[in-house]
Amino acid sequence: MTLRVESDRLFQAATWRTRLAEAPGTYIEQFEIWQARDPQNAEAWKVVQGAWESLGEHATSPGLIRLRQAALAHAHNAGQGHWIPLRRFRFPARLGAAAMVVLVIAMASLFIWQEHRFEVYRTRAGERRVVTLADGSQIALDSQSEVRVRYSAHARELALVSGQARFDVAHDVERPFSVSAEGHKVIATGTAFNVDLLGSDLLVTLIEGHVVTTDPGSTYRIVLDAGEQLVISSSASPRVTRVNVGHATAWQSGELIFDNERLSSVVARVSRYGARPIVVDDEQISNLRISGVFHEGDVTGFVSTLVSYLPVRARQAADGSLRLSSREREPGM
Repeated sequence: MTLRVESDRLFQAATWRTRLAEAPGTYIEQFEIWQARDPQNAEAWKVVQGAWESLGEHATSPGLIRLRQAALAHAHNAGQGHWIPLRRFRFPARLGAAAMVVLVIAMASLFIWQEHRFEVYRTRAGERRVVTLADGSQIALDSQSEVRVRYSAHARELALVSGQARFDVAHDVERPFSVSAEGHKVIATGTAFNVDLLGSDLLVTLIEGHVVTTDPGSTYRIVLDAGEQLVISSSASPRVTRVNVGHATAWQSGELIFDNERLSSVVARVSRYGARPIVVDDEQISNLRISGVFHEGDVTGFVSTLVSYLPVRARQAADGSLRLSSREREPGM
């Protein structure tokens, strides 16, 4: 067996050792299949397991500290370069077996950490933020929004947890770019699109390029063209409509543009920018239609407009929220 093959086996065994240390119940069955597949796997496991058990008493020796530092530096550089195959890393011939095992354990640990860690970006009320990712892609976050990002060797996986964000994707056909929200996934390779979590609805607006939207059960697969918006609601089947992209992305310049939208939807958008939530307290008015242009921070002006032009009453509740109800409805009812 060549040193390269031994290193591969040791790296695999070290990876399993790290995974089992992190979550034994999750990986034990897969590990047992791997170990039984080849006698050399079992031998590599014995070497790694022995080094793992004795690592504690030698972990502070200067030689092993230097080895761990070298392994972590190499693994970090490999992660920055989107994964350098192990065969391109030559172990020094003078490295003893125990020292090599410590090195590959350190490498395996960092590779697994790189594969599973994620970055979190969020904004407060009234705040907007633009983030440039490692590959040059950009995320523009709206007020009170949160996006989680996890890049690996083969995928760029993001999740919109709350609010709204625009994604401008750097082209990389080998690493698909996907955004998950409310159990649905938007997949793109190089494009620009907007994703909005609006109450129980999910809106995906394609600005340029092409995207595919799917759900976990693969019950639908919808391809959007530029200028189209997909609306996914718990109360209706997914639908695609043509929209004004400038209106849909006006929030980036601090404006909210509505064109015959339901009051409940408009309120959900405007409420995103205020310190106090606005709540439609009466189903009787939730389907009233609104058109107009509002400045995102002018919540008071927005509510005043509603009260002036619609049969709507506004009151401040004890919890600080602004409650909207029909003017025909008696207070307290």
